[in-house]
Amino acid sequence: MKGHPDKIHALTKLLDKHEIKYGFTNSGSVSGYNYLKNGNGSMDAVGALVVSTNQPKGKMVKVLFEPDAKLSNPLTYDITAWSVPHAYGLETIASTSLIAANAANPYPKIINQVVRANAGYVVSWNSLYDAAFLSELLQNDIRVRFSEKDLRFGGKDFKKGSLIITKSDNRTNEKFDETVTKIANKHERALYVANSSFSDSMTDFGSPDVKLINTQRVALLRGNGTSSLSYGSLWHFFEQQLKYPVTSIDTDDFNAQTLSQFDVLIMPSGWYGRFLNENTLDGLTAWVRRGGKIIALGNAVSSFAGKDGFGIKAKGSDASEEKDKKEDNLTPYDQRESEGVKDLITGSIYETTLDASHPMAFGFGDTYYSLKIGNDAYDFLESGYNVGYIKGDPRTVSGFSGADAKAGLANSVTFAENRIGSGSVIYLVDDVLFRSFWENGKLFLVNSIFFVNNNKFTL
Repeated sequence: MKGHPDKIHALTKLLDKHEIKYGFTNSGSVSGYNYLKNGNGSMDAVGALVVSTNQPKGKMVKVLFEPDAKLSNPLTYDITAWSVPHAYGLETIASTSLIAANAANPYPKIINQVVRANAGYVVSWNSLYDAAFLSELLQNDIRVRFSEKDLRFGGKDFKKGSLIITKSDNRTNEKFDETVTKIANKHERALYVANSSFSDSMTDFGSPDVKLINTQRVALLRGNGTSSLSYGSLWHFFEQQLKYPVTSIDTDDFNAQTLSQFDVLIMPSGWYGRFLNENTLDGLTAWVRRGGKIIALGNAVSSFAGKDGFGIKAKGSDASEEKDKKEDNLTPYDQRESEGVKDLITGSIYETTLDASHPMAFGFGDTYYSLKIGNDAYDFLESGYNVGYIKGDPRTVSGFSGADAKAGLANSVTFAENRIGSGSVIYLVDDVLFRSFWENGKLFLVNSIFFVNNNKFTL
């Protein structure tokens, strides 16, 4: 397996917990089943992580790395795809030959020395480790910026989303260099020391494309209408991974006055029919117009579908289509269950196209493999931003999908942002925190909180 060092490290932590042995190799090209191509392929394996099935827990390795589970009956209460390479976003080859894994770990520990930076520091944005680093900086009153453009300093390239920590933004902090270096070493983040605020390209520290990151005040809904599982995953994420403060608000205690104390409202997957009455919806809309941000995950998206001003519409919601479905309701009683699987998606992995220029997708490429746990499908937003989507025929790489459900995903949006006034409503149709195991999707949530619709330029 190959990929960003942070993603490799995250996977090795999982393997360590389960006492699964692994190593690294300097072998040349390795051939076998390519998880990204969903077929035969090869990979340059120099520096790659190797997890062999030839060990005491070999059967568990086979289960965790199962590319596409075979089912005798797709009617199951659980998901049917959990492939670790996709969950961690790693390029992977499954080889039938034993690969030597006796090379040294190619990722040495990062230790920064305290340097008096003339202009500041630049840090790449790729993973949750970068997000946790940002979280601790903000909580230590270090002002941080991010770039909406690619950067180049001293001949080194930095992608969109890279963090910029300037001395001028923190001029009153006498321990600025020491604090930043200490936090960077704690999270093993490599600091690029910038001795000038002028870049090799046109995007300098003072560019309008380099924006200050707000220390966001985040609220999280819980209680009636919310999925306890989705809420639990979110709470665990903030508490144990991002380590950023979040305030839980019970849906029974929710009101507009309480909401005025926050910048972001996160709605776990759930069923908000009773919660989103006319008064609540009006209050939410007014708050968003003033600059608030709603992040709806999973089934919470359906609560806004078809509502005026929210820009999201469920596919197949036209009355004529519903009528056609009723007229076709001639399936015999004893065939209903087996016929019903045509409309099911039981936790399948789909290839999704990303708009990598949108802040929600910073740290990703132009393709993302998304875990779908249902057949909910939404049309492309007519305005706003379609950040992740399936265009044309859907491509699944693992898990069961009924023929009708799969066809219904054609030309549907997966991640989107709709602007209302000065604020945004962000739709994460696929719950990127499902059971908290789909590691590669969690950065979408962090980007949504700190980067999306961030128009703050100066202190």
